[in-house]
Amino acid sequence: MRSLRWKVSGLIALTVSASTVAWSQDSAAPTTPKAPPKSQPQPAKPEATDRSQTMTAEPTPGNWQLDFIPGDVRLYTDPQTGEHFWYFTYKVINRTGQDRWWAPKFELLVDGGTVRRSGKNVSPITMKRVEALIGNKLIEDQYQVLGEIRQGESNAKEGFVVWSTDSLEATELHLFIRGMSSEILKVASPQAGGPEVLTHKTMKRDYRVSGDPVDRGSKPVECEQTEWIMR
Repeated sequence: MRSLRWKVSGLIALTVSASTVAWSQDSAAPTTPKAPPKSQPQPAKPEATDRSQTMTAEPTPGNWQLDFIPGDVRLYTDPQTGEHFWYFTYKVINRTGQDRWWAPKFELLVDGGTVRRSGKNVSPITMKRVEALIGNKLIEDQYQVLGEIRQGESNAKEGFVVWSTDSLEATELHLFIRGMSSEILKVASPQAGGPEVLTHKTMKRDYRVSGDPVDRGSKPVECEQTEWIMR
């Protein structure tokens, strides 16, 4: 009988002890977990192109080359739709000794992703808004600027191109510009047994995108380097 009382007393004590601990834990002040700090994209320095692929900036003998003066790469945010676009301005002068045809190709590579061609998914309304923002009466969009470019600085063409963008998290931009040089080169196909591929002398400009996109706004993006490559 005494043994039974001890067992019952021990069970009651154990139950009371467990309840006390549970009450102590439940009554403690609740703690709100802290959210992890928001990560900010860090600017990345564009890597230099393989030296074996680069070209001299001057035209090689037997080829002509227009004088190309790059402007700025800037971000444009449509105030009505909230869509974001990159745009680039430039000036080109013909000092080759005879009239030439100006039909350039502008492509933008964002952070090692998909190469975007200028004008794709860009509405005429957006083009007009960017043109108005630039505020240069002589500047033409990528379609208006096409055509013969006569000799001399007085006949220079000024143009701009626009690319759509899905994200503002880019840390690098790589701009490829083709059409100011007559130099071409046939190279082996990247596919075994395929036909030779025609490459063109192309200006490559690498940009560093730094800072918060909202704070940066339409400030020019910093150009890290300019190279000439066959592409």
